Amino acid sequence: MKKNRLAIKYLVISILLIAFSACRALYYNIPDLSDNEIFPYRTIHHDTDNHFAFKATTNSLSYGEKILVDDKPLGAKLVNLNEFCKLTKTAAYLIIRNDTLIYEYYGDGYGKSKICNSFSVTKAFLSTLIGIAIDETQITSVADSVSRYLSEFKGSDIGNIKIRCLLKHTSGIEFKDNNLNPFSDNARYYYGKDLRKYIHHLKLKQEPGKVYNYNSANSQLLALVLERAIDTTLSSYLEQKIWTKIGMEYDATWSMDKKGTAGMEKAFTGINATAIDLAKLGRLYLNNGIFEGDTVLSESFIREATKRDLSDGGRRDYQFNFALGPERYHSFFAVGLYGQLIYVYPEKNVIIVRLVESDIHYNPPFIYDNTIQILDQL
Repeated sequence: MKKNRLAIKYLVISILLIAFSACRALYYNIPDLSDNEIFPYRTIHHDTDNHFAFKATTNSLSYGEKILVDDKPLGAKLVNLNEFCKLTKTAAYLIIRNDTLIYEYYGDGYGKSKICNSFSVTKAFLSTLIGIAIDETQITSVADSVSRYLSEFKGSDIGNIKIRCLLKHTSGIEFKDNNLNPFSDNARYYYGKDLRKYIHHLKLKQEPGKVYNYNSANSQLLALVLERAIDTTLSSYLEQKIWTKIGMEYDATWSMDKKGTAGMEKAFTGINATAIDLAKLGRLYLNNGIFEGDTVLSESFIREATKRDLSDGGRRDYQFNFALGPERYHSFFAVGLYGQLIYVYPEKNVIIVRLVESDIHYNPPFIYDNTIQILDQL
């Protein structure tokens, strides 16, 4: 009888937590670029003595004059890049080639120093931190199981998941990742206040390493592995290993589930930064992990993170939290909700960064197609 009462108590608490998250989702509506203002956060400081600036140019509109816009809500027509940005609710759009900023656009209310929610672009930073932890032997390998770092999962299905499967989103974890549904698992993670508890209630839907299922739980569990391995906060590690190492110009923040030392960073969505600093991550990958002669991330990890690999249930167009462009381009990109992008095109030495406001008509193939059209005109 006592066990039954305890089970009922936990069931009621779980229902209340789900209802609370749903209420917050309904109150704040769909996720937005300015969500960094509604969540507690930790600050990631830049190094004022280690500032890198892209070169400027005045010749910024000699390309992108003919972009076919045929997404259903917009209708079929040819527009230039400025018009494209305005039509698609773009907050910031940067094109960098050979370390020169050849195009820079900011929508109304935005500017170079404005930090915004990068949404799932955050996952690419998480992968980079995993790579650095491997380089520094704090994590042995992506072949390691979760239980090697999280002893509480030893002997469990979750504990047997490989880090590689979390990076590739083939963990088999059961999760409903619908960003616009206030009762989805993703809304609970996004608006909820106890990510650690949610992680410890994860279950498998299928065997790890068999099926691709992109979801936020993969990244949040991976973040807990990393946090345990490095014995510090994700924000502190990001500041030490990336933000102060590759010439970031502005401070950033990392949204958390709650305030205080028990709070955990939202590893699937929570890095809030300027467009120009997001471009620096692209530059790090473009330069094979080297910044000003110093190795920040090993070239071997970059190759593994951005290669086509069908092992462990992987997809041909996705690897370690990076989407992969058409095969003939050999490009790769970090992508977030509504079409946030850090697009890297090594053949032309190009980086494209895009930040965009909430758009319920978001159509990923449309955004990727237009990005390719712009690349072809460079």
